[in-house]
Amino acid sequence: MLEIKLGTKLALCALSAFIIAAVVFFIVHKAGTLWIDHKFSDPAFVEQQQDLEIQNLQEYITNSQASALDYHVVSNWVKERQLTTLFLYYGDRLIYDSTITYHAGNLASGRLTSPLPWQKTYPLQFSDVEVTAVVSTLARHRFVDQLNIIGLTVFFLTFLLIMLYYVRRKVVYIHQLAQEIKNIEGGNLNFPITIKGEDELASLAQDVDKMRHALLKQIIRFQKVRKDRDQFAVHMSHDLRTPVTSLIGYLDIVNQKRCPSKVVQEQYLHKAEEKALQLKSLSENMFTHFLTSMDESKAEDIFCDSAAINLLIDDGLILLESHLFQCLASKYEGEAAFFAIGKTSLERILDNIFSNLLKYADPAFAIEISCHRGEQGLAISFGNPIRTEETGAVASAGIGLNSAGEIARQNGGSLHIHKQDGVFQCTLFIPEIP
Repeated sequence: MLEIKLGTKLALCALSAFIIAAVVFFIVHKAGTLWIDHKFSDPAFVEQQQDLEIQNLQEYITNSQASALDYHVVSNWVKERQLTTLFLYYGDRLIYDSTITYHAGNLASGRLTSPLPWQKTYPLQFSDVEVTAVVSTLARHRFVDQLNIIGLTVFFLTFLLIMLYYVRRKVVYIHQLAQEIKNIEGGNLNFPITIKGEDELASLAQDVDKMRHALLKQIIRFQKVRKDRDQFAVHMSHDLRTPVTSLIGYLDIVNQKRCPSKVVQEQYLHKAEEKALQLKSLSENMFTHFLTSMDESKAEDIFCDSAAINLLIDDGLILLESHLFQCLASKYEGEAAFFAIGKTSLERILDNIFSNLLKYADPAFAIEISCHRGEQGLAISFGNPIRTEETGAVASAGIGLNSAGEIARQNGGSLHIHKQDGVFQCTLFIPEIP
């Protein structure tokens, strides 16, 4: 797998985010510029902007209660508006020009002049007199400045959102890996590790998944070794029984002095010695076998095989039949297989199910039990009519079956329960180890 370092991917993501944000900025700026050009090509819109400036100025003068000679009040307003040029006329005299700086002592009565014919004039009411105002606003520049601010805001938001999206994906993936590693830590090796991408995190996930597979193989190998050891012990006990029986017989004849002659007695003693030596050889072989497999046999018996499942079902059948229940059972038949559930867990599940059958099944009808092996695992089905009030029905809290279902889910399996028309159906599924 070609591995791309996480730092390189982050740099590429930042570059891509910058390019995308720049494109978005260009689109927003271009669209805004076209809109401004369209609006300011309309004289009515330009005139509307001038009307708004005069209205704003009139409100400012009214709130300030300024007179026509309070040039500093008007100058403050012009300074705040920045891009506005203002001329004030009283009669045929220019009494204020925003292009001139006014200060204390510079309160001239104004020069003789009047607005140009094409300039639109506005009445402006001061606290003492009414004057004529001519305003020239460069509102277009104000709109362009606002467009630039909007464009830059969109640029940075786009860049940040893309980067946050990428970082969030990695953080979510890290949390997912952490949870899956906790599952392995808890002994659940049935679920694979998710591998995404081609960076250091993906490489780490792949290594953890390889470790999971190695642990599974090692556990299965340990179980096979332990099973071989048990079989060896069974065979060895049988092999030991035969020479022990013969040895006891020879010694008993000699001890009871039932030998017809001294020669026969010596033959029996010789035979007894041979059997003792055979026992010594067998015991040494057994000791060597257990010594070499001792470390391997220390592994916990985690997974059940098909033989162990059949034995657990037999235990349940004996329990039911001892209480006079009729059972129609078809156990697992086929080649040996290992299933991803511990023997202790499966024993607890089946104990709960058989206990439920013992309490609530109608003894007048047979209990049907069947095993079916599919592509992904083994399904064990139970079916029986439920006791009625006449046959001594008992109220069920469902705690046992809920507990069994929870144990099955914790081991990657499931427990489906269905009750209809007085018939109880229960199917336990346990996954097979590939």
